[in-house]
Amino acid sequence: MPNYPSLYTLLTKNDMVVRVRPMRPEDAPYLVDLFENMSQDSRYSRYLQAVDNVEMDRVWDEAQRVAYGTAANTRGLLAFCDTAERPNVPVAGARYVRLNEHEAEIGVSVRDDMQNLGIGQQLLALLVDEAHDEGLSRLTAYVHNGNTAIWRILHRLDYPISRYSDGGATQIVIHVGDLDGCEDAAVDYSPESQFVG
Repeated sequence: MPNYPSLYTLLTKNDMVVRVRPMRPEDAPYLVDLFENMSQDSRYSRYLQAVDNVEMDRVWDEAQRVAYGTAANTRGLLAFCDTAERPNVPVAGARYVRLNEHEAEIGVSVRDDMQNLGIGQQLLALLVDEAHDEGLSRLTAYVHNGNTAIWRILHRLDYPISRYSDGGATQIVIHVGDLDGCEDAAVDYSPESQFVG
């Protein structure tokens, strides 16, 4: 795979340098690598369903669909760093898919051995800022109520968040543009974690 120039450079909590660039149509192998380095628990937290014992053909098909989709109504970022095992390892990805002119669905994944280093939080913050710059008003996601890592990340963003509880998961709305609809939900402006459950 070609080594594209970085758009951003991040520093992890343990001083590793992480290079971030836009996701490209030829990035399916990097997405498969990222998926293969996520545990069953990480996959469940990300996709809100059990995603184990999946046929590799299906994983590749989905990775190609995600990578090729970046040219249309989506925006994605991939993060890479050099590890002891090899250089230019994909360590995280984040993307949003436009649902309409003002709203997009957002997601972030970090490989297990690179979690809790601040990569997911920084990557998501970059993508949220880009969504704001692109003129989106709202970013939505469903978050498992027990996924404490993503709750910590969300509460560190510089944007208000509305939460709508739905059983074991919560729909969150990150208000990156206007605050329309905030009056109907619990809007969190504070950095303090407030768990729903």
